[in-house]
Amino acid sequence: MKALHFGAGNIGRGFIGKLLADAGIHVTFADVNETVVNALIERQSYPVKIVGEDVVVEEVTNVTAVNSTSSDIIDLIANVELVTTAVGPTVLKIISKSVAQGIEKRAANGNTAPLNIMHARTWYAALAS
Repeated sequence: MKALHFGAGNIGRGFIGKLLADAGIHVTFADVNETVVNALIERQSYPVKIVGEDVVVEEVTNVTAVNSTSSDIIDLIANVELVTTAVGPTVLKIISKSVAQGIEKRAANGNTAPLNIMHARTWYAALAS
């Protein structure tokens, strides 16, 4: 399974990306931060600190990234099974155009497989309360 996740910040990588990767899902992060995007492309992994009684560092693997302003986003949406986000309302308005174009391309390509779209900020808020 493949997922596209918008937002490679703390919630995106530390929570959603880890959760998806632990489930065996290949994750492509979409973000405008070129430093983060390039590091994810180069390393295809990143560390996450799991905090509890002890602090454990786990390596999240099977990931890559793309600049979220790239036209590659539309092709990715046309071919993944899952799109998730960890962005605020301002950015959500911006990426919604790409998501809509990706869905249109998906239909034009004859891809009738289900596409699940989830907004991670809602998950995080529910877990934090």
